[in-house]
Amino acid sequence: MDRLLLRLQIAVLAIGTAFAWFTLAGDFRRFFSAGGRVFEWSGCVVTNPLLTPCFYGALAFLAAFVWALVLLRSAPEAVAGRQRGLNWLLAAGTVFAWGNFAYELFLYSQQRSASAFSCPPPGEAAVQPLMSPCFYGALIFLTALAISLLIL
Repeated sequence: MDRLLLRLQIAVLAIGTAFAWFTLAGDFRRFFSAGGRVFEWSGCVVTNPLLTPCFYGALAFLAAFVWALVLLRSAPEAVAGRQRGLNWLLAAGTVFAWGNFAYELFLYSQQRSASAFSCPPPGEAAVQPLMSPCFYGALIFLTALAISLLIL
């Protein structure tokens, strides 16, 4: 088993995890500045970040990152089976991220404002999709998936 690819996988997932949680921290800052409280699900101008795809993408990145760290510490004969499970998680994350990006692209093409379930704050104009965190998260997930396939 090539440990270099496992380390590269960890590096890409660390970048994805840092990016996702940094983006989520900005969402929380915006939410709390607008007067929101942690378990306030409605009634605030800004959607609670716990209800957005960005939050679930950040959780998926964190889970994949921890899983990849466990793989690096695993015995070489156990890596293939465990890598297959991580591969499924990365495939699901990739589909989720690109699906959300496609939705953002649709909103942008319709010239609508962002929805409550999208990455940009609702009430604001939809961000140009290629500049949205959803796009970059999708690219990072796709890169991690490609590395995972190389490992398999």
